Amino acid sequence: MENVREEYCQENEITMEGSRIETFDILKGIGIILVIVCHTFMKEIGPFILTFHMPLFFIVAGYFFKYKPISEQIKKDFRRLIVPYLFIVISIAFIASIKSFRSTGEISFPLSTLYECGTPAWFLLALFGAKSLFNIVYGNAPQYYMPISFILSSTVCAITHFIDIDPVLAIGSSLCGVCFYAIGYFVKERNFLFIERSFTYKKLVFIIAVLFWLVTSIFGAVDLHYSIIKLWVIDILGACSGVYICYVISRYVEDRIILVKRVLVKVGYYSFVIYSFHSIEYVFPDWHQIASFSDGIAMRPFVILMFRFLFVWWAIFLTLRIPLLRKMFFPTKIIDNKGHCL
Repeated sequence: MENVREEYCQENEITMEGSRIETFDILKGIGIILVIVCHTFMKEIGPFILTFHMPLFFIVAGYFFKYKPISEQIKKDFRRLIVPYLFIVISIAFIASIKSFRSTGEISFPLSTLYECGTPAWFLLALFGAKSLFNIVYGNAPQYYMPISFILSSTVCAITHFIDIDPVLAIGSSLCGVCFYAIGYFVKERNFLFIERSFTYKKLVFIIAVLFWLVTSIFGAVDLHYSIIKLWVIDILGACSGVYICYVISRYVEDRIILVKRVLVKVGYYSFVIYSFHSIEYVFPDWHQIASFSDGIAMRPFVILMFRFLFVWWAIFLTLRIPLLRKMFFPTKIIDNKGHCL
């Protein structure tokens, strides 16, 4: 048991000081909450969240990158990412077949769900692809990983500027996301986070970040699902600025708002579970029908948001108590049914 725990800590760099780890958990907690909020209030505030909420997870994943032989890396990530992806899409297909049987009397199992990437589960395939690509690039040209990553991403973004590409197997999303993955590793390699802690002009940097994020939100577009980065360099800066704003908020919460910190640390810790089950509930059930009792259209999205948060919290409870799910989402950890790492 101790060896498993030590291996996990080494892989995820949690031998560093606890405060820094909590910062990243808070950051992921903010990120996953924004994913659910964005999917609920897409028309109202979607463009302001879409600019950075998925780049955030690529950047955080890149920050914890450690080079491994490609075969070893694929084997590990297949277990961590592809197995949960298959669980999500098969669950969605199964639910779709039940709905089809209830409406038509015929069983129809949509195999296209496995590769079409029409649900939020696309991110798992995209992260798997981006990590594999970056691992190959870094293994063969470690000194040029940044420009090569940007060339790969810019190529697919240039293509999608002229041709609409369906997100089949999230291939375009993998190529588009690899630049953000590289940025995450670059931040760690250059020790930027620790430089920022003692930076004299923090307020100025924060204001500039807010301006870049607003410019991208209003005039640009970042949609990694469809491999779209409209204004390219400006939008990448805008996405990184949005992530930086969330990082500053995470630090502030960690230092000063203890109750919110505890909640966000917990949410961030289970962000992978939350994202997976949110991908399932995104297509079922129909929250608009369930929330039909709410008074007025204006209140309905808030009721739907409440239902979604209750659903994913129930999913965490379920995951911790079903050994198969616990092993799927925590393959290298030993977790008890209360969520404690043994």
